[in-house]
Amino acid sequence: MPRKTAYIYKGIIAILAIGLMLPSCSDEDFTMNSGFIHSNTYAEYTNQIPIELSTFKLDSVLTSGQNRVWVGHVRKPVLGDMYSESLLRMSEPSSYKWINKEKFDSITIVLRHTGEYEGDTMRPITIDVKRLAQPLRFAENESSFYNVRTFRDSTSIGKFRFVPRPHSRPRVRFRLNNDFGQELVDFIKTYDNQGADVRQRRYERLLGGIKITYDDEKGEPENMLAFRADSVKITLHSHLPLMENVDIERVITLTNSQLQYNRVWNENMDTPYDRLDARYKQVREGEGGRHSIMYEGLGYYTRINFPSLDQLINQNYYSHVVKAILKIYPERDSYDKHNFPNTFYLTEINRGNVMQTPLYRNGNYLVAATLVNNIYDENEVYYSADITYYINTVLSREYIDPSDGIVLTWGNGMSPTNYNFMLFNGHSYPKSRYRSEIEIYYYNFDREDR
Repeated sequence: MPRKTAYIYKGIIAILAIGLMLPSCSDEDFTMNSGFIHSNTYAEYTNQIPIELSTFKLDSVLTSGQNRVWVGHVRKPVLGDMYSESLLRMSEPSSYKWINKEKFDSITIVLRHTGEYEGDTMRPITIDVKRLAQPLRFAENESSFYNVRTFRDSTSIGKFRFVPRPHSRPRVRFRLNNDFGQELVDFIKTYDNQGADVRQRRYERLLGGIKITYDDEKGEPENMLAFRADSVKITLHSHLPLMENVDIERVITLTNSQLQYNRVWNENMDTPYDRLDARYKQVREGEGGRHSIMYEGLGYYTRINFPSLDQLINQNYYSHVVKAILKIYPERDSYDKHNFPNTFYLTEINRGNVMQTPLYRNGNYLVAATLVNNIYDENEVYYSADITYYINTVLSREYIDPSDGIVLTWGNGMSPTNYNFMLFNGHSYPKSRYRSEIEIYYYNFDREDR
């Protein structure tokens, strides 16, 4: 091999060796400003920077249009008791004519279980159907229902003791009170020839909607079950006494998926989270048992602050972050489902817990916190997110507001469709190996323009 070629190969090998000693870099690693042009010296650091988790609660949570009827009562660790009931606006009977000599038989309701549940699925739940005493409709300038909205209900029109079967989706049919069925018959007889507007007003007085709730006689938390909203059907059964009986059915269904919503609430049992009655309030990890809460459906969210981030900057040096990896550890056994969700997303959030813009990587790619399982330690499960671009953006500002941070959101954003619950270990978690933190690699450059 010629001597000149040998020198070239040796030079390439030396460059590769230097590259292997440096930490791995993302697309934005070397996007430095003009202040570094005349830098002659730098120091390389690797560190775990403390973060602080906290929990805040949205003032109200959108729960209409989910196509899920959530009913029941469960108790969650740390947080307390959770309750849910569902309200639905039902259509008028499909036929308004009552045939001469037709005889009323019974009235039934049908529900179909989705297989979704919270709590103990082996315990029975008593489903209670009630009539709404006022119409279920939007007020002026409204387009959705939230969990804080309430309606007055009247007496129960039917109950059924339902025994769930895990991993099955049974169809449930049970009878409603005959007195209610007779009222519907009288309505059909009386108003079949009336105009549509008159008939609608009278019908809303009779049945403004229904509430599907539960009869918690013992006052003990049992379970919470989901039924398909579009499966809810009330059927009025009658027959004609001719040579052969002729059965007649008039079916009442959900009028609009937006006119069904779940009213959910919880009682905190004197926990620190009881004071979260406004969006701007929060419970820091040190106050809430060294962890934070994510609770889809009730609006509890985990936010992340960086109280020591400004320590990367001092009077003589400016830090450029090469890599910043956020690690968030879920608390084992806190998630009700079989497996942890694969992804969370990150959004900037300000002092008043108002959402800002989603986090992007290199300004173009949405940042996601993805689930990681350590193949060498089955107990180490965490969410990892590359937030290098975000950290460098914050460090480039003239002032770092310690109250600004980021918030975790579920894969479907801020419009939940079920009631997933999870706890995250804070940075002050006793087992330091599984506490949430940032692994950060950075350079301190001596800046000649300072």
